[in-house]
This record gives sequence, C-alpha cells and structure tokens, in this order.
Amino acid sequence: MKHDMKLAMINAADVVLKYKKQKPEADVEEIIKHVMKSLKVKGKSKIYSIAAANYALKYKEKKPWVKDKEIMQKIMNESDNIIKSTEKSGKNET
Repeated sequence: MKHDMKLAMINAADVVLKYKKQKPEADVEEIIKHVMKSLKVKGKSKIYSIAAANYALKYKEKKPWVKDKEIMQKIMNESDNIIKSTEKSGKNET
C-alpha cells in the first residue's frame, strides 16, 4: 500500500511539472485543481499526492534550473517525510 502511495505521489509531481511547463503563467490554485482532476487515487493517497505536487511546484519555483527528473527523485527520497508532514498538518487542523 505504501508503495502505491509513493507511486501516486510521483505521478502527481509529474503531472504538476508537465502542466507548469505547458502553462508557465498558471497560478498555484489552477495547477493544483488540474492535478486533483487528473489523479485517479482516493483517500489518503490523494491527499499525499497533492502534498507531493505542491512540494514539486514549490521546489521548481525555488530552483527552476533543476531537472524535473531530479525533483521527482527528491520526492521519492523525501516521500516518508512528506507523508509525516501531511499527517502532522492534518492533526493540527482538527
């Protein structure tokens, strides 16, 4: 199951990076809406995927010279931390 979540996170990052390339003027809200429509996962996997997409988008904006492949590798390496951070954030909202 965790492997499926990580694949969904990588897929979301890929979608966000491709969309940003196609529409560089798009704002974060538009991009995240596109990602949400594109994702075929549900539940926690979708939440983690959106978190990963947001991570990829912020990382690309901060370091635009980094290749998309490197960003997706970073997300894969950081996926456990992204999941933990998302869970922690969710607990703080309740």
